[in-house]
Amino acid sequence: MNILILTGRFGMGHVKAAEAIKEQILQENRDAKVTTIDFIDYMFPVLSKTIYQGFNFMVSRCSGLYNAMNKAAGKNSGVPLKLTFTRKIDRLIEEHNADAIVVAFPVCSQYISSYTYITDITAHEEWIAPKTDKYFVGDISTKNALLSKGVSEEKIEITGIPVRQCFYQEYEKQNTGKKEVLIMGGGLGLIPSSEDFLEKLSKCRDIKVTVITGKNEKLKRELEKKFPAIEVIGYTQEVNRYMQRADLIITKAGGITTFEAIATKTPLYIIKPFLEQEFGNAKYIEDHNIGRVLWDTYADEAEDILQLLRHDRLLETMKKNMQEIGKGFSKGLIA
Repeated sequence: MNILILTGRFGMGHVKAAEAIKEQILQENRDAKVTTIDFIDYMFPVLSKTIYQGFNFMVSRCSGLYNAMNKAAGKNSGVPLKLTFTRKIDRLIEEHNADAIVVAFPVCSQYISSYTYITDITAHEEWIAPKTDKYFVGDISTKNALLSKGVSEEKIEITGIPVRQCFYQEYEKQNTGKKEVLIMGGGLGLIPSSEDFLEKLSKCRDIKVTVITGKNEKLKRELEKKFPAIEVIGYTQEVNRYMQRADLIITKAGGITTFEAIATKTPLYIIKPFLEQEFGNAKYIEDHNIGRVLWDTYADEAEDILQLLRHDRLLETMKKNMQEIGKGFSKGLIA
């Protein structure tokens, strides 16, 4: 089979999902030819760089405007430039002689019938298209949201959000005598904290702090200079190893990151979610008791994290809850 996976670099979550889907398809069928296409690069080869830069700026500097636009997009059922897009997609299908198309990026669903992996717990309207053949979702709440919006039940499969198999591998953890905290900024290199927060954690002798800044090299240099006691990592392909050795992950409430943490059985700490799609993911983390979400804007996040790190029984409960969730998804998501 020739399979196309359509994704987009709006953050790294959609790209990670595409990588996981490709990996699992090839595990089931080694003879399959799987090609991943950046939808924005293909549709707008000249403008794609500007589009992504604009998105990065809006998320990091204008989150209120981003959330407002996200809500407006959900209420607008129109599909802009559909004829033009459809022609280009037809050419794409012909070029790759595609037998099936998998979507890991919501806008694509509006232009093509496909298998769609929803990469957040919240099912935004952009994911829903009348001719989509199958929706793969992370939780029963996502399924119920789709049902309430008119999607027929036979089109929905609860599979978890796709993550690469390396996150399920067991690694022996070295006992350093310290609790290990991993801070991840997401694909845009956004650290969900202030410098005061980092300074308090870095001064705790019984805690080892590691920060992954992604592709944000400027932030990496700044943190290395200001906090020599913190291990600062830039872009890495070994996120799974850093997750597996950690006792707690401090991060944004991304759907992919949430299920990567579930796979590694590492409790989550979410500081003040601020993007629209993160709210549903954060609520999922709370409802399943696999982490803690700090909603209070004025709370002392460092003190709250230290309190959680000292509560071994609660951390162990969170790990067990993650193990129970992960049991149904650890052997691959492709039915």
